[in-house]
Amino acid sequence: MPLERLLTPSLAASSSEKLDWLEFVAFLSPNGVARLDVLFGALDQQEEEKFEDFGEEDRRKEVMVEELENEFDCRSTALDEEYPFLLSDDAEELLLMRSWDDDRAVFYFVCLLASHLVNSPFVGFTISDEIIQKLRNEVFQIVSTLAMAGVSIGPSVSIGWPRKSDETILEVLQRASAANAGFNPRVAAHPNLANPHDKDGGMDVISWRSAHRPPPLNLYFGQVASGADWKGKSAASKAKSFKAKYFDVGPLGNEDFTTLTPLRISDEPLWNREHADHGSIVDRTMLPTFAHQGMQLAAQGVMVDEADNIAVVLEWVADYRVAALS
Repeated sequence: MPLERLLTPSLAASSSEKLDWLEFVAFLSPNGVARLDVLFGALDQQEEEKFEDFGEEDRRKEVMVEELENEFDCRSTALDEEYPFLLSDDAEELLLMRSWDDDRAVFYFVCLLASHLVNSPFVGFTISDEIIQKLRNEVFQIVSTLAMAGVSIGPSVSIGWPRKSDETILEVLQRASAANAGFNPRVAAHPNLANPHDKDGGMDVISWRSAHRPPPLNLYFGQVASGADWKGKSAASKAKSFKAKYFDVGPLGNEDFTTLTPLRISDEPLWNREHADHGSIVDRTMLPTFAHQGMQLAAQGVMVDEADNIAVVLEWVADYRVAALS
C-alpha cells in the first residue's frame, strides 16, 4: 500500500505540499487513485483537541478542499496536457490520468519526484544515492536542456557536467556558434580567467531564439537547480565570467537568464523577489510544458541536445517507482 511508504503531511503543511502528497499516493497506488478523505483522516489524528462542533469541523474541511482545488487549478491550467492528474468533480479523489511512462507526462513526474529527493516532509522510504545522483547528474540536465529549447523556441545545447559527449566546453560552443547562436568562442579558454580543470565553466545550458537573419533575437543562459538551494544558482551571476572565459566575440543581440527548478514555488513574494536576481525562473508549473515543446522542436529538425535521451528519463521514473514500492 502506498500509504505505508509515505508520512502524513503536517497540519501546517501548505496546500501545495498536501497536493504533492496526494500526487505521490496516486503515483504509487496500483489503481492511480488518491482519496482526499484519507488525507483528512490522517490530519485529524494530529489534532490535539477534537472538534465538538461538527459544523466547525466541516467548515475547516471545506476550506482545505477549496485550497486544494485552487492549487490543482493552478497546476492543471498552467500545464494542460503535461499535468497527469485529474480532480474528480466532487473533489473526493485525485486520479492519475497519464502514466509515468507517458513521454508527455514524464516531465511532471521528474519534477514531482525531484522535489522530494531529500528532506521531504512525507517521503518515508530511503532513496538510494544512485537514484539521487542520476537525477542530479543526468536526468534533470536532460529535462532542463529540452525545456530551455522550449523557453527560447529554438536550439539548445547542454554544457553542464558530466556531459555524455566527449566535447570540451569550447567544442560545444563552437557547435552552437556554427548554428548561428550569435557569438564566436575563443580558440582557447582565457589563460588568466579560466580554471584548466573547469568542467562546465559554471553554466549548464545555452539556447537561442533564431531569426530569419542571424544573429538570434535572444541568447539564453540557463542554470539547472534541482535542489532546495536554487536561490543561490543564478545564471545571471555566472554569465559575465563565463563569457570572459570562453567568448571572443558577442553575444550579438539580447541576453536572457533562466534558472530551472523542479520545485513548485508557491510563495508569491519569494517568487517575485528572486526574479530580480535570476532574470527568469522556470518552476514545476512551467518546466514540463517547455520540455515537451523542446521535444517537438527536435522532431522538427531543430538542434536540441538531449532529445535522443528521453528513454533515460522514462527509465529513471520507472526505477524510482519500483524502488519506492520495494
